[in-house]
Amino acid sequence: MREPRELPSDLQNTVFTRADLRSLELHEDRVRRRDIRCLAHGFHVSAATQRTSLQDALALARALPDCWISHATAARLYGWEPPRRLGESETIHLTQPRESNRRIRRPEVISHRQSAVLDDQLTLEGARVASPARTWLDLAAALQEVELVCFGDHLVRSPYPKFEGRRTPYTTIDELRATLARVIRVPGRARALAALPHVRVGADSGPETRLRLALVRAGLPEPGLQVPLSADDPRSRCADLGYPGLKIAIQYEGASHFTPEQAMADQRRDNAFLAAGWIVLRFNARDHAEGFVSATRQVRGAITHRRD
Repeated sequence: MREPRELPSDLQNTVFTRADLRSLELHEDRVRRRDIRCLAHGFHVSAATQRTSLQDALALARALPDCWISHATAARLYGWEPPRRLGESETIHLTQPRESNRRIRRPEVISHRQSAVLDDQLTLEGARVASPARTWLDLAAALQEVELVCFGDHLVRSPYPKFEGRRTPYTTIDELRATLARVIRVPGRARALAALPHVRVGADSGPETRLRLALVRAGLPEPGLQVPLSADDPRSRCADLGYPGLKIAIQYEGASHFTPEQAMADQRRDNAFLAAGWIVLRFNARDHAEGFVSATRQVRGAITHRRD
């Protein structure tokens, strides 16, 4: 089969339609060739360009100005990976106004309808995206309460500028509360209302949130987050969770903590706490897998020891 002629540079890195082809004096049947991929009905991209589903979502939202990225796709744009049961990462979630007559037909695209509220949207790379707070609410009907708390903690946590390229959280607890007050009749709102009181600033990962919730469910005092060794020193080493009044530090060690360099840094951190008379408890993925049952028992024992 003859190789198709290379697409004009104007179409190499953008979404285009048959009309765009005609404007460049190309036959509209060019979209049937194997070097072009259908992104959604009537919208195409070059198959030669390696693209992620998030790039496709942004491109499609730019091409459909009355639509905005939402639900699980927006969550991924904000750095949170939803549970797999919500769909594959290649799926694109778009929302359009309730009154729109547009039909987006493509297996990879899931279309939703909502009232278009500008306070619930922002612009990202030229595309409309549901705000972080509205995305949290949009997913409330599909997430369990603990998952919703994990997502909330992720959105309100303070970022590390050196590693994340941003200095402010995606949203705040006040913004989550304001969105719930503004948006009344939506699926999952009651679950979001139940989850909101448990959202905290300071958890750097979902397992840290789940550990905190497990301790509270077991009747233990709620631990602090990002607990400093010295409250008077802004550069002090911190424990992921802990009880400073009892000098108990709790660390959750994710996969990144098992590199040689990070393990050495963690050892120095823990030694500083131990030298200052703290109890240091370290938990990992195996504790997470068992629902932090053993972790809860060990924390309870440490609290009892300190109080005796």
